[in-house]
Amino acid sequence: MSSIPGLTPELDAAVRAELRPGEELWYAGMPSPSRTGRKAIPIAIFGLFFGGFAAFWIAMAAGGVWFAKKDDGASNVPGVFVLFPLFGLPFLLIGLGMILSPWWIARAARRTACCVTSTRALQIAIGKSVKIQSWSPADLDEISKELYPDGTGTVTFAKSITLTSKGRPRKSNDAFYGVPDPRACEEALLALKATAAGTTTAASQESPA
Repeated sequence: MSSIPGLTPELDAAVRAELRPGEELWYAGMPSPSRTGRKAIPIAIFGLFFGGFAAFWIAMAAGGVWFAKKDDGASNVPGVFVLFPLFGLPFLLIGLGMILSPWWIARAARRTACCVTSTRALQIAIGKSVKIQSWSPADLDEISKELYPDGTGTVTFAKSITLTSKGRPRKSNDAFYGVPDPRACEEALLALKATAAGTTTAASQESPA
């Protein structure tokens, strides 16, 4: 059997392993690493300020410990306060993680496949484990696309509700970001959505009057 165009051998194997008997693959593509990485640029910018402040705080705290010495060289800072500069290290690491978030997301994109089959939409990410997210035809909402000059595009097809850290509901769009041939992806999603409409019509016709 020929390999799936546009997928790495590892993703090809993961997609084939997920397909059910009789399930047809209508579209498959890998998101553009550079395009998906751009989503995290605001986080990286915030990380610069967050990490920069943490580094400044550590430097100031370390300076206070270093210069607070007696004439004999002994520290003038009592006990545990000598370790005070180390308390800023976790915040510095968080800031570095934010700064590197575009790189992490781009790296994940190289191990992700976005697919549309005859029964569902799929996103498969491989790593230490295989993470699979799927949407049935009934899950699909208004389908729209955004095209980019490099030929890739983002196709939005569903909405989901997540909870914020404060427990408040927040709506977000489910989409395939920066995928190749977005028009083909859109057509496949529209065809999948039409199967839900056909199923609903058939069910209503079979129901007793």
